[in-house]
Amino acid sequence: RAFYSGFTPQEVMYDYDKIHKAWKKFYMDFQPDAHGGCAVPSPGKLLEILDYKLYAWPGHGVSPESTYQCLEGEYMKADEYDAFIQDPLYFFNSTYAPRIFGALEPLQTLPHLLFLAEMYGVSVPFIPYGLPPVQATYKALLEAGNEALKWAGVIGAFEKEMPESGFPAYQSGATKAPFDWIGDTFRGTKGIMLDMYRQPDKLLQALETMTPIMIQTGASAAKAAGNPLIFMPLHKGADGFLSDEQFKTFYWPSLRKVIMGLIDEGVVPFVWAEGGYNSRLEVIRDLPKGKTAWLF
Repeated sequence: RAFYSGFTPQEVMYDYDKIHKAWKKFYMDFQPDAHGGCAVPSPGKLLEILDYKLYAWPGHGVSPESTYQCLEGEYMKADEYDAFIQDPLYFFNSTYAPRIFGALEPLQTLPHLLFLAEMYGVSVPFIPYGLPPVQATYKALLEAGNEALKWAGVIGAFEKEMPESGFPAYQSGATKAPFDWIGDTFRGTKGIMLDMYRQPDKLLQALETMTPIMIQTGASAAKAAGNPLIFMPLHKGADGFLSDEQFKTFYWPSLRKVIMGLIDEGVVPFVWAEGGYNSRLEVIRDLPKGKTAWLF
């Protein structure tokens, strides 16, 4: 869409007016049934402020004319499953986020705020917040927040304008299969493949831990937008990625629970089966009729 409008991918990530113009031109010229928003290219300046390490993006790791690329790695180590399973949100904030955002590294020093329930020692957990590196992190977060607001203003205007022009949104947000969530950017493809053999029970526990989080992620987005369709891209379940037995053991059970949980919340999972799914068709039939939409 950037090239079609005469812009580079780098330009639409740094000049928010250009992303609005590029995406609007695409929808107006091609007249699809619905629109998918223009939020996918994240704001480049925000990524720079936070020293984002999980992706290379135009002008930052790849050429200005190239698209973004995920830099797979083990951002959760093989021996950290227990910490993740015990408290996934704390792990995300104190371990994962500081690893993928260089500016957030000092957050690893912050203690859990569990002991704020009593006055005794209530000041102790706040001591690290006075340290210069931690304060620099919060300054970066404030700067990133200001940039995000600028970007959100353009994105929000686009989201309002498209339905008024006859293009309703075909989705209100996204969630993922728990296996993909862990395998894409937590353990990485190599890491999660090894885990299926070396520590399958830990992996299964982690998938169970992620399941309600993935349900809540999708359901809350749908309710906030007033649009029941939730995008679910399937990355590692395609033919050839996993054996039939591995798919039935590690991939499908938690994915099905997420889909069923979304349905129970009144959400319509819009599932994108990326790659061939010919060997999976009999398994994925085990869903209520008329409650999901699939793209193959």
